[in-house]
Amino acid sequence: MQWLHRAWRIIRWPLGILVVLYIGVAIFSIPHALEKMKTEEVVARIHSQKLTIENVNGEHLPPPPDPVQVDATVEGVDANQNGIRDDVELAIFEKYPNDAKIRAAELQYAMALQMEFTQVFNEETWMVSAQQEGRGFGCIYDNSETGTSATSRRIEVERLMLNTDLRKERSEQVGQYATSFKVLSGTDCDVLDQPK
Repeated sequence: MQWLHRAWRIIRWPLGILVVLYIGVAIFSIPHALEKMKTEEVVARIHSQKLTIENVNGEHLPPPPDPVQVDATVEGVDANQNGIRDDVELAIFEKYPNDAKIRAAELQYAMALQMEFTQVFNEETWMVSAQQEGRGFGCIYDNSETGTSATSRRIEVERLMLNTDLRKERSEQVGQYATSFKVLSGTDCDVLDQPK
């Protein structure tokens, strides 16, 4: 029995140190696991958000937002919850009331930019957001007469989206997560059979 007591006295400190280290590693890994779960959730949300024909046709257009609330935050107002800021959506409809293809392309690009401003918090979420932004610009390009008109339409949407210092700052902050990424294959436009 005495040998057991002696053995315990010898191994209790190393065993205690191992237990403390195990607990420390477990506690240290919690934030990483939480960020991984949040990243997976946001990536799934970004992939699932698509422009619909109802958005393009204006079936659920929002009312004009309160001017005070429009620019109070980066997110702005999205009363119809379609992922596009209401002031931007209404501006695109006003500029292109009779061109559903251009409207669809610009709305998709605006949706992608909105996701970038509101969903990105690390490299992985930036990459998925950048892929969607690339698809949005590709849709604008596919529905423009020339590359020049595609560029001017891209700039037009970016000016609507980056209309405050707060939003410009957020765009710069998001840029810190920029990394290389693979361009998605397939069609760029969410709404393939766009109305004429």
